[in-house]
Amino acid sequence: MRCALAPLRENSAMQKSGANSQLPHSAEWFGEQRDFWWNRDFLDLMAARWRLSEASSLADIGCGLGHWSRLLYSHLRPPARLAGVDREPRWVAEAPQLFRRDFPQVAPELVSFRQGDAMQLPLPDNSFEVVTCQTLLMHLAQPLDALREMLRILRPGGLLLCVEPSNLWNYMAFNSLTEDEPVETLVQQFEFWLRRHRGSIAAGRGNHSIGDLLPGIFSQLGLREITVHQGDRPAALFPPYNSPDQKALLAQAQQWKNSATGPWNKEDLRQLVRLGGGSELFFETAFTGLLEKFHREQDAISANNLHAAGGSINYLVSARKP
Repeated sequence: MRCALAPLRENSAMQKSGANSQLPHSAEWFGEQRDFWWNRDFLDLMAARWRLSEASSLADIGCGLGHWSRLLYSHLRPPARLAGVDREPRWVAEAPQLFRRDFPQVAPELVSFRQGDAMQLPLPDNSFEVVTCQTLLMHLAQPLDALREMLRILRPGGLLLCVEPSNLWNYMAFNSLTEDEPVETLVQQFEFWLRRHRGSIAAGRGNHSIGDLLPGIFSQLGLREITVHQGDRPAALFPPYNSPDQKALLAQAQQWKNSATGPWNKEDLRQLVRLGGGSELFFETAFTGLLEKFHREQDAISANNLHAAGGSINYLVSARKP
């Protein structure tokens, strides 16, 4: 789920972008590449493990356009209820159209998308058999409070399912150019993202590697039947780059770079790296190095020389409410 040219993956609809305060933060990340996050047969397997066919109600928190809930909905026992909650009114307005496109046979009264905050969900207690989120907790200053809210609306015995990454680890993945990079350069690049990571936490903008911590958090919350799985679809890149998923990855990476958004929002990165303990000199030096790396990768793509398995860690952590 991670493009070699785009080291960050932030998809929550719960924050605003530092680059353009008029757009939802998630607008930068809801590109075509999201359609290639999951292998359908993998989700079939996970649905069987989670026993989704026994459930007939689902709440998707931080639902965005409903990418994740639409994938899960088809595995529920019909007639199934779906409630999506998102902070951004734009996604709440657009998500129903996409749902009706995929499920025209479902009665409208069974499906709702509403505006709301993850810390104070506009849903009643003990009302859903499955409550889920995808890349939401990573953006929250107080993810434990959001999890408690999700548990409040979950029925006893119901399934809590959270999909969250380990983005800091993901920056360690190599591509075909990495072997020629000096060790000092690679260490500097990782320090850049580590300081950015620490700065994000200090700024109250979330822990982008919260997936590593979720099993322990679930245990602290007293949940049972805790299970941990990893997504099975890497963002592989190799010549001639002509598959739909690779085209989407490369197009998104170039769009971010051209618009100075996403992982190329320089002033936002500067703020977080400095807050994470990096000096101004360190930031400028490391950011220049990342720009040079991007251009080398673009040249290698043009020459059909860049390739990467595109491995990443994306956890699917689930548990039952006592």
